[in-house]
Amino acid sequence: MTESTISIPANCFNPKGYVKSHPASGLLSTRHGDRLIAIPEVLLRSIPKILRVEAGEASYLALYTFGDNWGKTFGDRMVQDMVKYYRQPILSTIASEFFVNVQSVWAVHGLGKPSVDFSLAERGLVVVTIANSGINSGTTVEPNPTYRSFSLEAGFLAGWFSNLTGKPLRACASNWSEAGASLQFLIGSIPQIESIERSHLQTGMLTPDMLQSL
Repeated sequence: MTESTISIPANCFNPKGYVKSHPASGLLSTRHGDRLIAIPEVLLRSIPKILRVEAGEASYLALYTFGDNWGKTFGDRMVQDMVKYYRQPILSTIASEFFVNVQSVWAVHGLGKPSVDFSLAERGLVVVTIANSGINSGTTVEPNPTYRSFSLEAGFLAGWFSNLTGKPLRACASNWSEAGASLQFLIGSIPQIESIERSHLQTGMLTPDMLQSL
């Protein structure tokens, strides 16, 4: 193979190649023709408030379930796009390259900038921090927020990781009182996260020291 025949593809989710606009119709789509929509920030803020009024405590479960399904669909589409673009199974993708694509797909869809911390992996937990969250728009939706106030994004992350790993997972916010610049989430097995929610998050957020002692 000569130097002239070597072709290194650009990032799969570079917006210049990934997003296609159709001026005549005013529509956006991916390179594969999948429709893209823009959701106004005011709508994302309004849905939790309306659900809270209509469904009370059940609104958190509704948002989490919606986010879980959304995350699974989003993750499945991301994997399919990468497989088509790089022409190789997703398991053949180098980890560093995979997470560069993850940050790019989050950015191009306006979801923020994710970073994944595997330092608690031996305890069955992954810590994900989302900077400039597009789902929560950097603001809380409750006057006195708890980890449940971020059920939509927690569900989204649980669904995304569940789709990626093929295992049922759960997620929860762990630093909601510091929400603004970034949000931190714990992801793990359903029993483990539910135990953390009962033992720690009902009475307050998890501090960095508490995280290390889980």
